[in-house]
Amino acid sequence: MTQEEQDAILGRTMRDYKQAKNDLRTLEKLNSEIASAARALATALVDYPDRIHVSKSSEGTLMRANAHYKYSTEDARHLNPEFLREHLLEFVRVQQRKADLRQKLIDLGDGDPEK
Repeated sequence: MTQEEQDAILGRTMRDYKQAKNDLRTLEKLNSEIASAARALATALVDYPDRIHVSKSSEGTLMRANAHYKYSTEDARHLNPEFLREHLLEFVRVQQRKADLRQKLIDLGDGDPEK
């Protein structure tokens, strides 16, 4: 393999690694949003269970607890078990891709991009 081909592989691998790193950051941000929605719901269930009103709309399930708690359709989407399952599968897939690309960069002799 020529030096030019090796450089092309290294460049492509580095770009893919950076993309995986960015994708993982995006998914980690979503993890925080999901956790926030779960904490808010948990607090409302413990502190204001009598003030949570559930109604159906064309957008999905809406819950409201007067001024104490508002459960948006986005919260409902984030806490949907199927959404959580798909999100976590994607998170693990991207996390593994990033780890694999990191190891490939090390194996190609470019050093550890994490250091």
